[in-house]
Amino acid sequence: MTTTGTYDVRFAYINPNCILGRLIRNPNYGGPSVGLNNWTWRPEVSKASARKPGFHSALAKSIEEEGVRNPVLVWSLPEGVFLTFGGSRVAAAIACGLDSIPAIINDYTGTYAESELVTEDNWESFFQDVPRTFKFGEHGADYHYHLERARRHEHDQAGLDWLGDDNPEWLGKEFPWIS
Repeated sequence: MTTTGTYDVRFAYINPNCILGRLIRNPNYGGPSVGLNNWTWRPEVSKASARKPGFHSALAKSIEEEGVRNPVLVWSLPEGVFLTFGGSRVAAAIACGLDSIPAIINDYTGTYAESELVTEDNWESFFQDVPRTFKFGEHGADYHYHLERARRHEHDQAGLDWLGDDNPEWLGKEFPWIS
């Protein structure tokens, strides 16, 4: 099935277990494809717990204490719901037993038509820690904190604001580019 370019960007609380996997927005990557742009998807949502156990443990503790602070980013397509950003939050929320997490949804199915519309005027209001990048594009909205993508450039601390003033021992080990 080919998905048309018609979508709305919505905010809703979703069950993290409804996410089938990670959407790969590169048709050459391999894996099962979706009808939108021949993009593919992978069944894993996050590998952060294996690569960054301190980060994952701290995130799970934060989620247990105050819930998920910032929405994950998903695409709702005829083939299912796919994550593009927020895999660590999804994995930690599942580990904590949450049945609902905040999400920015690129809704190609109309499933979330009753949910609040996300616009260029209100997108920041959905975040406790506002990301460095948020763009509305041809195929959906996208955001990122640039924790790892900007490791050779200016670091964006907003992605770790939930740590507060703590400087845990694992921070330098798991994120060595942060000074």
